[in-house]
Amino acid sequence: MKQIKIGAITIGQAPRTDITRDILPLLPDYMTLTEYGALDDMTYEEVMSQFAPSEDDEVLVSRMRDGRQAKFTERFIRPLVQQKIDQAEAEGVSAIILFCTGVFPEFRHQVLFIEPQPLFHAIAAKLAGNQKIGILVPEPDQVEQAYHTWGKSGISIEATSASPYLEFDKIVEAASFFKDKDLAFICTDCMGFTMEMKHRIQEITGLPVLLPRTLVVRILCEMFS
Repeated sequence: MKQIKIGAITIGQAPRTDITRDILPLLPDYMTLTEYGALDDMTYEEVMSQFAPSEDDEVLVSRMRDGRQAKFTERFIRPLVQQKIDQAEAEGVSAIILFCTGVFPEFRHQVLFIEPQPLFHAIAAKLAGNQKIGILVPEPDQVEQAYHTWGKSGISIEATSASPYLEFDKIVEAASFFKDKDLAFICTDCMGFTMEMKHRIQEITGLPVLLPRTLVVRILCEMFS
């Protein structure tokens, strides 16, 4: 089979080695992954000072190249993501994955564009039926946002927060929040959550966990197999 070039766009900085160590083993030999970061040309200090969210903004969290967590607003990052989509298409990719589960207006694209959020919500809704699910978001100020966003998709949730970019112990603590609750399963609502974190949450709660990074890659592989 001929080589297929895939673009991966993070709303933070590339490379996202924390994501690719989980997803590269899932890609067939004929697929190559080229990464693009919306914040590649900015410093951490510039992002934190210029893109800081205000009270009513949609809050997003991502990772800088040096591993630091950055928090910013969707309205600032959106045009930078569009620039990277345009760049990836100009460089000949056959498909693009967005490394973010946030909610965005529709992006302009010519090739297959895999945006995790609508896929994640649609699959979770079908799997949950009328049951409640657990949602883990990175930041406390995203919890209320999660109730609103998932509620719009018709899904009843219990939400709490723990960043995948900070202390692992906080993930363990957050997982305990879901223990013994009447939930169908748990969704980790950020591309930053790892396979290791997924397995630890499963151990603590006894519940299945839906991980967006591996979900979207498996969909991608199905499309091109």
